[in-house]
Amino acid sequence: MYDPPNPEDYFSSNGLDAEFRRAGSREQQVKLLNEACEMLEAFRTPGGLPGSRFSNEWLGHNGWKVQMVPSIGYKLPGEELLGPLLPALLGLGVSKLFGASLYPTLPKLSPVWELDWTEDQLDYFFNIHRFGYHIVWDEKRRFAIHGNDGDYDVYAGPEEFVRAALPPFLIGAAATRKNAEEIGWEHGPGCIDNILEHYAPFMLDDD
Repeated sequence: MYDPPNPEDYFSSNGLDAEFRRAGSREQQVKLLNEACEMLEAFRTPGGLPGSRFSNEWLGHNGWKVQMVPSIGYKLPGEELLGPLLPALLGLGVSKLFGASLYPTLPKLSPVWELDWTEDQLDYFFNIHRFGYHIVWDEKRRFAIHGNDGDYDVYAGPEEFVRAALPPFLIGAAATRKNAEEIGWEHGPGCIDNILEHYAPFMLDDD
């Protein structure tokens, strides 16, 4: 599991209170972030840096599937990804959306933001957090989207949801290979092989 930092190391909002609203009291935010971190585990990148990713134990226990996509709001415009996401969330029965930064390298705890049900706010959240680890999830952990430092995002949840939440050209093994190749051009061939191997049992096929 990805262990969250000490709640005493509470991270300031850096002015984002003007853009997002906090998800309750400090204690409520700590509880929500702890619950989000139960879906994750820590790992080391090929360069030796710490990071976070979905735990295969969580994915397997919940029968989830995953799809890796180019970073929302950075490598792909938000409108290409967020159009199908909101209807898919409604179909899943989601009523509240939360977002937070993750700090694998720093002893900081992020505020948890309750996000509006608008493409504009979701696009802004992903864009402003693109250079860092971050996560979007709901109050009952029926899905999650984990962002990886501007390189890629991972959609996770029931297979029907993941397929409904993404445009067809981003679904399946061919889309994953294309994304991995583009990341390899930037960071070197094979740079995310460990991530691909980690998620392989849960990746969507080309159906």
